[in-house]
Amino acid sequence: MFADAVDFSTAVDISSAKIALVAKSKVFVDPLHELVEDDLLKYPLSDKELSHKNVASFGFSQHTHWFLVTLHNSQSTQINRLLVFEPSWLDEIEVILVAADGNKQRHIGGDNIRFENRSLQHQNINFELTIAPGINQLLVRTRTVDPYHVAMTLWEQKAFLKSNNTEMLYLGILYGAVIAMLLYNLMLFISVREKVYAAYITYLFFFLLMHAAYNGYLYPLLWPNSPVLDSWAHSIFIYLFVGSGLFFAISFLELRVKQIQAYRWSLGLGLLMLVSFCLTAFGGYALHVNSSIIWVLIYAPFVLCLGLLSLIAGNRAARFFLSAAVAGFIGSFITGLAVMGIIEYTYLTYHAVDIGMLIDAILLSFALADRLRLARAQAEEAKAQLLQTTNKYAQQLEKTVALRTIELSKANAAKDKFFSIIAHDLRGPIGSLASLFNNVITRADEFTEVELNLARTATTNTKNFLEQLLTWARSQQGNVETNISAINIKDTLIEMQSLFAIQARSKNIKLRLTDVEACWVFADPDMLVTILRNLINNALKFSNSGGTVTASLTTEKDHCLIKIIDTGVGINDKDKLNLFRLDKKSYSTSGTNEETGSGLGLILCAEFVERNNGTIGVDSVAGEGSIFWFTLPKVAQNTSEQRPERDIVQR
Repeated sequence: MFADAVDFSTAVDISSAKIALVAKSKVFVDPLHELVEDDLLKYPLSDKELSHKNVASFGFSQHTHWFLVTLHNSQSTQINRLLVFEPSWLDEIEVILVAADGNKQRHIGGDNIRFENRSLQHQNINFELTIAPGINQLLVRTRTVDPYHVAMTLWEQKAFLKSNNTEMLYLGILYGAVIAMLLYNLMLFISVREKVYAAYITYLFFFLLMHAAYNGYLYPLLWPNSPVLDSWAHSIFIYLFVGSGLFFAISFLELRVKQIQAYRWSLGLGLLMLVSFCLTAFGGYALHVNSSIIWVLIYAPFVLCLGLLSLIAGNRAARFFLSAAVAGFIGSFITGLAVMGIIEYTYLTYHAVDIGMLIDAILLSFALADRLRLARAQAEEAKAQLLQTTNKYAQQLEKTVALRTIELSKANAAKDKFFSIIAHDLRGPIGSLASLFNNVITRADEFTEVELNLARTATTNTKNFLEQLLTWARSQQGNVETNISAINIKDTLIEMQSLFAIQARSKNIKLRLTDVEACWVFADPDMLVTILRNLINNALKFSNSGGTVTASLTTEKDHCLIKIIDTGVGINDKDKLNLFRLDKKSYSTSGTNEETGSGLGLILCAEFVERNNGTIGVDSVAGEGSIFWFTLPKVAQNTSEQRPERDIVQR
């Protein structure tokens, strides 16, 4: 029928057990999908392109491609051969074998045909051919929406099964190693409960599913009667593999904690991947599967960059991760380029992802072990630092407790001494009052004026002391407010001179005020009266009969200086240091003076002077007398002129 058109020099001898046919085929492109075998057989064969390669790659082509090859059966009897196609995802394949006498054998198959229709139950599409003696023309029509690669091999069935055993051994080693690492890390995850192991297990699991899906191993096992589901499984598992790999990288490198910017980039890429998954799904399977392969080419260098950035940033756990990422990047990238038709599609380039992923999985297991080792070392170091810090703070706490205990003991001792002083100072006047009143009762008719003055003095001292104690208590509770106003101290001193005149005469002490000019200060009127009253009262109390108490007022540049000068018993150097301290008795007596004091009045004086922005001090020599002085801030000249000379606090 077609003997006139056949070039016998190109006929393929089918006596060999294995023959690659694509390299010896004429290829014809049918973009309109309208040609039939008779159209091809009537064209001169010289008008068709010779492939010259064992695998014909057409990239993302939607055209129909025809292959025409001449087969020569040199035997006198027909020969049975198995025609096997790769890869497993070719959608439509029609095989027409035309014998010399015009008889035709027609077979239809492909990835969109139910699995049970294949001649041999194998993941690769195959057809059993009966080749008549002499010259036969083999026409093959192919079409697919997946990346377009076609490899045709004519096998003697026994040789094919033997070769398939070798292929199964290779897959057994690959899958066995990956599954072993998956189970090992699953046990680690159950033991340590760290999410990074769960991420790695998910990553390996989706790699196995992806690899098994696009190589056709899942088709007969899970959905042999659903070609559509088998096709969609390719792209879905590729997306899941890439997404789980990105999630594992984020988790392993701890990007959320150690590199927040890289973490945001990774989340952004993951979001784009999710959007791509959803949008391309609406565009149909062809768009979906092609976009998934593009994402493999994006994912591999991105993860490589993440590992490199983490290593540069000082993340020691990134060492093995980076090596694994390099292996996975090279393998995935080579296979992706081969599948897309950018580089030559060969057995090695097609399976580069297998080798790369196996190395990647092994190195990532090392990386996880190294990460666990580093984590334990860091935990031990942190534990040691914690113990060291705990011991340090424990020692500091012990010292602080000991110090506070000493301070508390001193405070308690001071408090006990203070209340002892209070009790002592109250006992004297109260005892005197009790004795005097007893005398009044027992011998009222003999009670003298001297004894009456003693009773009056004891009553006044007790009253003054209780007033000071109550004022001090209110001050410690914050119940004493400071109300600053302009005061003429000269007027207040004159008032004090009148107040203490009787007390001074009763002790035969001269109380005098030196001639001074008016001096206006900013102060609280009540506090100023308390200060002067306590200082003058102390001067009178500790002065002997015939002595002198003098109040002086000096105007300085920015303050007024007030002095209360007495010729009393004086104060020794040791007691001067403790005059204004709560925990010390402020006066010790000398000579014949039997007056004592708690020092509470001086403490109030010091506190009130400080509240009014002044200073207080003492100059004294034991046995010769004392000078108590204090300063208060002076009012500006124009302010004092606006005040009446006798504008003092109404009491």
